[in-house]
Amino acid sequence: MSASILKKRTLSIRKTTFLQLFAALLALTYGAFIVLSLLLQLSLGSGDIDSYIHYFDEAGNDASVVAFGVDYVFRIGVFWLTEFFDVTTVTVLTSMGFVISTIIFYIYAISIKSKKQLIYILPLFLMVFFTPNVQVLFSSGIRSGIAFTILMLGFVSKDVLLRYVLFFSSALIHLSMLPILALYFMFYFLNNKYIKTPFIFSIFLLILGSFVIAFGSTKVHSVDVVAASMAYNLIIFYVALLIIFINKKALKDVYGFMSVGLILVYLMGIAIDGSFIRYVGNAIILYLFFLIKRGEGGTIQTFTLGYFPFFLLTLYYSITNWF
Repeated sequence: MSASILKKRTLSIRKTTFLQLFAALLALTYGAFIVLSLLLQLSLGSGDIDSYIHYFDEAGNDASVVAFGVDYVFRIGVFWLTEFFDVTTVTVLTSMGFVISTIIFYIYAISIKSKKQLIYILPLFLMVFFTPNVQVLFSSGIRSGIAFTILMLGFVSKDVLLRYVLFFSSALIHLSMLPILALYFMFYFLNNKYIKTPFIFSIFLLILGSFVIAFGSTKVHSVDVVAASMAYNLIIFYVALLIIFINKKALKDVYGFMSVGLILVYLMGIAIDGSFIRYVGNAIILYLFFLIKRGEGGTIQTFTLGYFPFFLLTLYYSITNWF
């Protein structure tokens, strides 16, 4: 190997290491922001964290009070961590929020392939992660955030056995991961080498599948009725249109397909008076991953311009609700 080639490889390794360290630093900073967000919600008495803190404070250290149900694994896990590390419930929950938000941010950051792509996608990247619907995955809705993080690790895992173990674990922690998994398997069913489905047929099956998921969820599990204001639902509907129509290539990518499917589940929920607002954050962050993986410069710029008013409006809506 010539000295020039060796030098280029050394510089490439150093550059990659620097970028990974920089991504890790940004991810840790974002994790710290989520911890502050959790503490703010706790002080205001809002979000799931307040109800969790109240529950664990009432229970003390008695894990036997946990009834077997959909959140059994999560509650037992919190009891075990509290006792094992001899810390408060607040410490355990905020640490969980820090870890899962750091992991997701880092996975996304290291997936950016080039400096040029970074320049294109950085504004959107930051807006997405600071969008209230996405923040809630790691703060207020911490149990679903843990499940989604495990699910995301399964998506990017190269080991097939580990991938399915993570899929099962995510669903065990929060059943809301099952619709995402259903869309994941639907994508690979429609895009395998033995079945060639026309584009219009894929759209039809995705719409039908999203309706089945929404309708079925209301039958097998208690789903809240639509409680958000008409104005807020219109804001969400706006970003739904962006995700669905801005690039039809999204349906040819697993992350884009799942994103569109989740947005359709939300829209189907409105039609049958069932609230699936939780999936909006999942849809947005999965669409970002699609743009990182396969998005072209023009698509990224167009989506960024369209997403900016949504980001401002939801941020304003969130701040006014808090205070």
